[in-house]
Amino acid sequence: MPVPMGGDDLPIIPDEAPVWAPELATVADHVPYMTVDTVTPGVQEYLGTFNHRTTPTGEQAQRLIDGAWPSVLAATGAIVEQVWPLARSVAALRAAAAIVRAYPRDDGDLARAAALDAAADADLRRLIAANDAAGGGDGNSVDLLPVYAFPPPVPWGDNLL
Repeated sequence: MPVPMGGDDLPIIPDEAPVWAPELATVADHVPYMTVDTVTPGVQEYLGTFNHRTTPTGEQAQRLIDGAWPSVLAATGAIVEQVWPLARSVAALRAAAAIVRAYPRDDGDLARAAALDAAADADLRRLIAANDAAGGGDGNSVDLLPVYAFPPPVPWGDNLL
């Protein structure tokens, strides 16, 4: 699926989620402790997804998920089908980090969010490389930044100061 380009060759993010966008349960796998039923007293059951009995609710978590996948698409350009699972994983890690930051439960949650972001950063680098190798991307990925080279300095250069 080619990513249409806007002004200054910036990708235009589509209105609807791509096929590889993570689902609630995929994101919940990264933060299972946040899927505990918070409505029913005395219940300590992991639900494995976000819904009306969790904090955040399924709707609140979905909004954060919907905010996570566009950054992955913007970093990679068009994503080929072979790397959709890795793209889903990167977006799920980003969404999980956003959920942990938005709904902290204790002092360690900011560190957990940072660890999830670090894992997403590492996987994003692998995703960009794999996507480019598979023929995806838009030619503007971060791996294609210019490399500058300058001639060696002349030995009499200090005399010109």
